[in-house]
Amino acid sequence: MHHAPGRLPVLLLASALSLVGANAFAEGFSSSDPSSSAVSGVWLTTPYPDITESLGAPFTIDFSLVNKDRSPSEYTFSLDGLPDGWTYEIDGGGKKVAAAMVGPNDSRNLSLKLTPPADAKAGAYDITLTGKSSGDTLSVPLKIALAEPNPASLTIEPKLPALRGSAKSSFDYQLTLKNDSPADTVVNLAADAPAGFQTSFKEAYGSQELTSIPIKANSTKDIKLSVSPPQDADAGSYPVTVEARGDKASGTSQLELDVTGQPSLMLTGPGARLSGTAVAGKERSFKFTVSNAGTAPAEQVHLAANAPSGWEVDFAPKELPALAAGAKQEVEMRLTPSDKAIAGDYMVSVRSNAKGASDHADFRVTVETSTLWGIAGVGVIGSALLVLALAVTRYGRR
Repeated sequence: MHHAPGRLPVLLLASALSLVGANAFAEGFSSSDPSSSAVSGVWLTTPYPDITESLGAPFTIDFSLVNKDRSPSEYTFSLDGLPDGWTYEIDGGGKKVAAAMVGPNDSRNLSLKLTPPADAKAGAYDITLTGKSSGDTLSVPLKIALAEPNPASLTIEPKLPALRGSAKSSFDYQLTLKNDSPADTVVNLAADAPAGFQTSFKEAYGSQELTSIPIKANSTKDIKLSVSPPQDADAGSYPVTVEARGDKASGTSQLELDVTGQPSLMLTGPGARLSGTAVAGKERSFKFTVSNAGTAPAEQVHLAANAPSGWEVDFAPKELPALAAGAKQEVEMRLTPSDKAIAGDYMVSVRSNAKGASDHADFRVTVETSTLWGIAGVGVIGSALLVLALAVTRYGRR
């Protein structure tokens, strides 16, 4: 291919100009990048320029005014393309603002609050945020999609839905309430438990009882449900239904109590009495009855007694390997008061102890002295009288 001699310098000059223009464009693009440490300028940025929001509620877009190695500048803000009926305000430092000034190597964090009208339609909207100074204009295009909100939802999540314990236990369930809706709500709390079961709601880490609790939109709250079964509750599984009801939604959760059996010992004296008589120095037997009025077997039931010093107490049998729920068994207490005991009333404390249960009874023992001591006393008195009579007869009166 041949070129005319006069056209060659023109082509070379055009190529050189094209190269210079390309380099200038590259430098201009770089200088607008705030992430580069080698550039300077002022930028208007937002982390989320394309968002989706729910119809019927205001929303906020965060943005920043950044100055890199430039003199202080004041920028006035405005919105272009704002649909009819929409309102907005710009907040900075907790106040409504119309402009912001940013110094060298500094930034200002601001927020744009947009409020669509109540009759706004679902769809896509393009809005431009603009900042103007005396010699500069900054802009950030924003893409906003309004969509129908998801239905309000209220859920209850138990940390452990099933707990086990005895009828004397308090069952504490840790619950998380979630308000999955765009609006704040006040949640009313209720628990449906079997008859005789006591329920109460409290804050997760507090002691204040609750009947309701406020929860912000798309937020959670932790609470605690305490359930106390009656002391005579039979062993078995019991259901508890928790209900949370808000303004536009409600939720339920099923919980379970596994109540284990509990023994309950009762100790009664002979003939249902807690008193008897004994003779000093002589063994006397008393029949006691050990009963298990609980809902589980009583295991390793030990029998013991505290008696006055010098007394002897023994049981037959000394231990019951097991006593079924609702069962009873007689045991014999063999009691020997001290031979030095004087006549009167004494107290003997009788105890029955098993795993998870115990009982005691105070048994009054009336001690009588032996008849031999009475005969001996009469003999002593008679001998004294006989000696006295002989003395009077022999010596008479002088």
